[in-house]
Amino acid sequence: MVHARTLRAALPFAAVALLAGACDASGSPVAATGATSNFSGTQVTTAPGRGQLSGLNWYGDYRAPYSEDPLKTADYPEETVLGNVCEPLLRTGADYSLHPGIAESWSQRDAEHLILDLDPRATFSDGHPVTTADVVYSLLRNQNPDEASNYADSYNDVVSVKATGTEQVTITFSKPDYLFVRNLGILAGAVVEKEFAVKAGQRFGNADTGVVCSGPYTIASFDGTNSMVLKRDPAYWDHSHAGKAATITFKFLSDPAAIANALTSGSLNGAFDLPPSTLSRLSKTADGKLYVGAAGSTTQNIDLIISRFTGAFADVRVRQALSLAIDRDGIARTLFYGAADPLYSVAGPGFWETSPAKSVYAAAYQKLVRPPDTGAATKLVKEAGATGKQITIGYAADSPTQAQIAQVLQQTGDSIGLKVRIVGLPDQQYGNLFITPKARAAYDSFLTINYLEYPEAANMYQSYAAKTGAQNFNGYTDPTVEADLSKAQGAQDPRRRAQYVTQAQAVLARALPWIPIVAPRALLFQNNDVTGAPLTFSYMDNAWAAAMGAP
Repeated sequence: MVHARTLRAALPFAAVALLAGACDASGSPVAATGATSNFSGTQVTTAPGRGQLSGLNWYGDYRAPYSEDPLKTADYPEETVLGNVCEPLLRTGADYSLHPGIAESWSQRDAEHLILDLDPRATFSDGHPVTTADVVYSLLRNQNPDEASNYADSYNDVVSVKATGTEQVTITFSKPDYLFVRNLGILAGAVVEKEFAVKAGQRFGNADTGVVCSGPYTIASFDGTNSMVLKRDPAYWDHSHAGKAATITFKFLSDPAAIANALTSGSLNGAFDLPPSTLSRLSKTADGKLYVGAAGSTTQNIDLIISRFTGAFADVRVRQALSLAIDRDGIARTLFYGAADPLYSVAGPGFWETSPAKSVYAAAYQKLVRPPDTGAATKLVKEAGATGKQITIGYAADSPTQAQIAQVLQQTGDSIGLKVRIVGLPDQQYGNLFITPKARAAYDSFLTINYLEYPEAANMYQSYAAKTGAQNFNGYTDPTVEADLSKAQGAQDPRRRAQYVTQAQAVLARALPWIPIVAPRALLFQNNDVTGAPLTFSYMDNAWAAAMGAP
């Protein structure tokens, strides 16, 4: 089973300085983690929201959702908003644990069958009960090419989804799989009303047609550009998880100054996924609190994807040399204002910080940690006969953060004997890098921010290192990696799974089909009028807003 998104390209828009230093208005270096309130894995939410709210105003991220259909786009705006409307079969807690939802229980009698027993109370927003037919239809939409689900890769090893009782659904896999169940706690497991979706056809999820789902909120209005308003469903089927805010207005802003102004003025009550350049200002306001996570507080990873194993990058020593020379700590401290950490494997600490097998992962990860060494990197380039050879790096031109990282990589490559050309691409061209081989053919590599909605290192590696991986853009393949990741998928014991994953990780750390750079930390701003927001990346795909209320 492979699971990852292909539309994970957007970085927060942030005006930043190069590694010469990022400074605040006083000229002092900005270190967000020293200037704000930190949280760790032991603190996963803010104080519970206890009072009702007439309205909640929230930052919906850098653009408006492309669709109201929970399957159509897997990116920050859609995943921040739509989990509140179209809830998955299972609820994912702020600590990433799975809990009953539409499915009141689940079990695996063996490694190839997952059984779901539905809660008979579950209803859609139009009052119709959620049936096994709705669940089967909703899950199988992910395998229908006409639906173009961004979660299709999650269903690669699903053989069938069938009703096996009046309130029971059984999922059968083609191979042992103890990882798939995590997909039922994100939008890959979202349930929609079959009758409405079939009638709507290709219009399902359009702003003028909408959706019918079973979440605590419904979509009241959407202008397609600047704002989306959700309203509380007064008849929501699970009273213990009903929303406290009568309405939620999501605002979509791309300018960091506008975001900071909206938060400090109170026109927005809060935000996740903040642009790093807002952190210094937000940490000083008395009208709210900025939270910055500890190392490993998200499953986000910023990487350089090798587009093709040709030219200079055909020699693994060149990929190793560039990786060895990168000043990851400098990038984290300056370009991210301290709200990121050096990353030495794509599935870094955020993927295993809460795992029962943390010690296995941590020991393997520590072996990959190395300070930058331009001398050794220059020697590798010479040994590869690549001195003076050109490599190209594509990046999103509309993202100042990506532009700055690209410039750092250019300087880094030039310093070890390579000739690095960086190319800023408009949004559409940049997005095509994740879709068509023809678009990637013009570049040796390109920058990305990637994530999974839950911490599972095996799935992250499968996404780009397995033959069928949705993000295997360069055709990388290694039989030992494939075998270890397949074994990890079928391992019920977390420690055994960790052993397989770290074996694959060691190979990938040498081959470097992707070069890890930094891991952003979780960010949250919440003003004094509201509380209850999660302090982890778990807000993606879930009904997090139902817990928000007055202090």
